[in-house]
Amino acid sequence: MTALTRHSGSTLSGKDASWGSELPAEVISRLSRQDLSALAKRLEQRPSGAGPVVRTIHHFACTGGTLISRGLQSQPNTMLLSEVDPLSTIQLKTQRSRFAPTDPVLLARAALNPIGDDTAIDMFLASLDVLSRALHKVGRNLVLRDHAHSQFCTDVDWKARPSLGGMLRGAFPVHSLVTVRHPVDSFLALDRNNWRHFSPFSLDEYARRYTAFLDEYDGVPTIRYERFVSDPDETMREICRHLDLPYNQDWKALISIMKLSGDSGRRGDRISPRPRREYTAELSEEARASLAYRELCDRMGYDASLD
Repeated sequence: MTALTRHSGSTLSGKDASWGSELPAEVISRLSRQDLSALAKRLEQRPSGAGPVVRTIHHFACTGGTLISRGLQSQPNTMLLSEVDPLSTIQLKTQRSRFAPTDPVLLARAALNPIGDDTAIDMFLASLDVLSRALHKVGRNLVLRDHAHSQFCTDVDWKARPSLGGMLRGAFPVHSLVTVRHPVDSFLALDRNNWRHFSPFSLDEYARRYTAFLDEYDGVPTIRYERFVSDPDETMREICRHLDLPYNQDWKALISIMKLSGDSGRRGDRISPRPRREYTAELSEEARASLAYRELCDRMGYDASLD
C-alpha cells in the first residue's frame, strides 16, 4: 500500500477506509506539497469508520414505513431521523430551499453557485459523525429513515448518484433493514396522494424502479409490512434484533405520541390489516401484462394476481 507523506513529515495511508479506494503511486507522485497537505487534512476530517453504529431503515413511500418508524422511535434510548437523503432534489424546487436556517447542506445546494454532490455528502457525514458520537456518549442509538423515494421515484437518474446506504458504507459501522409492501398497494397510494414524480407513471415502470431499489440493498434483511400489521409485537421485536436496538414491550402504548414526517397513509394508531383500495380494470390488465411487475412480486413473495 502506498504511503502518502505530508510536508510535516508524518505519513497517511493512501487507502482511506471511508473512500474505499487506493491512490496509485503515479497519482501521488504528481501531487504538490500543498495538494498533499490538503488531501491529508480532508482524510483526517472524514469519519473514520470506527465511530458508533448508525442504524438505517429503507423503504418506498406508501409502504407503511412511517408506522414502522414510529414503532422504532418508541424503543428505549432511540433517536430516529425521518426521511433522510442529503442528495434529494425535491426541496430544491420549493420555497423550503430559500428558508432553511438550520440546514446548511440544503442552503449550499440551493445557492447561486451551488456545491456539488461530493461536498454535500462530506457535510452530511461530518454532521452525522458529531451527532452519533454525542448520542453514543449518553447511551442513545441513532436510526436514519431513508427517503428512498427521492432517488428511485422522481425524475432523477437513480444510477447516477449513491444511495443513502452507499454514502454511509465505509464511513460508519451500519446495521440496516428494508421493509416492503405489496407493490400494488403502494402504487395505488402514490396515485391517491398525487405523487406522480416519475414518468411514465405506470405499474410496470414502478416495478422497474422498485426492483432497482431492492438490488441496491440486496442481502439486507427484509420485513414485510403485511406481517408487521398482522403480528406487530413479534415483528417489532425482530426488527429491533436486526438493528441491535433494545426492545420495549409496551411500545404500542407510546406510538400515538410519535409524530413523524411522511405520514401519508390512512390515519389512526390501530395496527391491523386493512383492505386494499379500489382499483380499476385497467390496472388489473396492466398487472397481467407487466413482466417487471410479476417478477417483482415473485421476488418479494407476493401474489401478482389482482383477479
